[in-house]
Amino acid sequence: MRFSALGFLLFAERTIAAITCSASVTSVTTVYDPTAAVQNVTTGSYTVTCIRLATDPNTFSWQLGVDDGLQPAAGLNRVQSSNKRYSYDTWRLSPYNTANKWGDTTGTRFTGTLNFGASLTASASGPFDIVLAAGQTAQPAGTYTDTVTATLRDSGGVAINSSAFAVTVVTTNSCQIDVAPGNLDFTYTSFQVSAASASTTYGVRCTTGLPYTMAFDAASGTLLGLTYNLAISPSASGTGTGATQTYTINGTIAAAQSGTCASALCTGSQTRTLTLSW
Repeated sequence: MRFSALGFLLFAERTIAAITCSASVTSVTTVYDPTAAVQNVTTGSYTVTCIRLATDPNTFSWQLGVDDGLQPAAGLNRVQSSNKRYSYDTWRLSPYNTANKWGDTTGTRFTGTLNFGASLTASASGPFDIVLAAGQTAQPAGTYTDTVTATLRDSGGVAINSSAFAVTVVTTNSCQIDVAPGNLDFTYTSFQVSAASASTTYGVRCTTGLPYTMAFDAASGTLLGLTYNLAISPSASGTGTGATQTYTINGTIAAAQSGTCASALCTGSQTRTLTLSW
């Protein structure tokens, strides 16, 4: 007796709802002054759009996350020009702390549920922030760029699609006196045999490679009949490095001056203006 075996090939197919979704994120451009004392905040927006068949559910839950761009470092995004960079980060809302970071992990994604109602399309939009911290080293002026990828996921975290958006940071040449000079306090006795001196320091921060000069409205003056002179050390000019550069204002009153004080003790003051030019 012969037996023949008949094999059966079984196909299993998982029925998937026909809802299709996509996300778009606006590209962000901002002008950044790294010498400014406050952080730079620029707001962009995202939109999630879904289309369904009439037989599909009328709600859909989604998640939207972003990566750290093309040149990340230490958990931050970075825009780049040549080999120079500025750091920034993406946030879902303020305050800008760990709980509000916009990333692509559970707890850092935007989430929501679309309600179609009787419609076959539905969408949701919202804002996000790009933040550049204050006090970053001032690089050469120019246009710095990055590309960030946003990934749309379903409620279970499965990726549906992704799209890219640009972050552009434009910087211009800039300088500031970021550490102000203090007062010059002289003590002088009429006809004293040696000069009196006083000094104070201040800090200048300028874009890398930017030449600058510094000058007083007047480098000398007379106070209580005493002539004083001012000078900047090590020089009255420099080239920006992006970091704070320290200078000293040196003041002197030459010896053997009588002054005009008619009592045992006199005090007086004058205001001088220091101008930074670039």
